[in-house]
Amino acid sequence: LIPFNAFVARPVGRKEMLSNTKASDAMKTEWDKLIKKGVWSNKTVRERKDVVAEAKRKEETIHLGSLAGICVEKNSELKDGDPMKKFKGRVVFLGNNVKDQNWEAAMFQDMGSAPATMEASRCADCYGCVPGNSIECADAEQAYVQAKLSGPATWITLPREVWPKEWKNKYTCPVVKLELALYGHPDSGTFWEAKCDAEVKKLSLIHI
Repeated sequence: LIPFNAFVARPVGRKEMLSNTKASDAMKTEWDKLIKKGVWSNKTVRERKDVVAEAKRKEETIHLGSLAGICVEKNSELKDGDPMKKFKGRVVFLGNNVKDQNWEAAMFQDMGSAPATMEASRCADCYGCVPGNSIECADAEQAYVQAKLSGPATWITLPREVWPKEWKNKYTCPVVKLELALYGHPDSGTFWEAKCDAEVKKLSLIHI
């Protein structure tokens, strides 16, 4: 067989993620980064049952979800000590299990797919493949969390290992309000696309 590069990161299980210092440090870095960016604020903490009761009393729609940490080891095939071999943490919104105040499946705008934009991207790729032509692309750092989350208020539960110390003897099921379009939220792509479009227009750039 002819060898080939696969660029596949090794998944790190929860047990290893909590027991391996390098893995847990990578996850802590990601959690801290999102808190610093204001994706949510621990100051908004409330007991989940109180949030639900208030929404029902006011006849408001809210969404209830949770966050999870995902850890992988990049370049795991390399020898220990190699600087290219490292752990990477990512925190995501579990968009497949979101409920409303009545504990029914939450409804979303589901407008993230933009066929015309995707077709334009393919046309640009095709243009770059023509001899004599070249194209460039760039990735926005933590793109989705640059956009505000709109729609019904979204309250999230955090894994117990990232609870602040003062929560542990005070709350049974604490929730905080999600403010930015975190990865995994069904409408994050929509909110990011709207922000990106607005920022491009501010620069007087137009789509060709």
